[in-house]
Amino acid sequence: MTFNTASTAEFSSIMVVEDDKVLSSLMKSFLEKSNYIVHQVFRGDQAARAQIKVQPDLIVLDVGLPGKDGYNVCHELRATYQGPIIFLTSHSSEAEHLTGFNVGADAYMVKPVSPQLVLAQIDALLRRTKQQQATHQSKKITVGEITLTLSEQKCEVNGSEISLSVFEFELLSLLMFNAGKVLTRDDIYKLLLGREYDGSERSVDVRLSRLREKLVNQGVTKTEIKTIWGKGYLLSAE
Repeated sequence: MTFNTASTAEFSSIMVVEDDKVLSSLMKSFLEKSNYIVHQVFRGDQAARAQIKVQPDLIVLDVGLPGKDGYNVCHELRATYQGPIIFLTSHSSEAEHLTGFNVGADAYMVKPVSPQLVLAQIDALLRRTKQQQATHQSKKITVGEITLTLSEQKCEVNGSEISLSVFEFELLSLLMFNAGKVLTRDDIYKLLLGREYDGSERSVDVRLSRLREKLVNQGVTKTEIKTIWGKGYLLSAE
């Protein structure tokens, strides 16, 4: 039996979060032969930041990962990621299946499983979400006067492009995906830097102040990054 994946695979990218480097490389090779672009991540605590940079069309995620387990990774990813997530893991109990779906997975597959079946599941999910993916193809998000084109790392304010550092762009996109929601410093450190906030470091505060200044200098008046004292930061728009 063969699978025709050209229609969904063309220009589609997959992020494989798997600490077994041999298995990850085998999956990468197999999926690339089916015309997918594959990005590898080997630690759970690196997945969220990698997703923001890569913007994959689909994520394949293991449970037993160093740094952070797959369930926590999936829950974390859902703060910024709307695409399909497939758990591919040796954890096979019903309770573990339910946990996977409860934290936001679209499919749960138990190892060992044939590469052809994994490929078929990927293709089915991408077909099912084709309309959503087409809407998201430009990878744009707008809040107030600010528009980000994620695939081009471009920020515009009322149609005029402004220059942001990589970290400033990632920070702004995180705030915009969570507009109206308070993000704690710990949230930001975990998602963007892959580590816990130590309670005293102020590097993110400094960068956020610079980001605010750039936006205000560009004429942003209706969209504000607010400091919620004792909690964190919130992006609001009139």
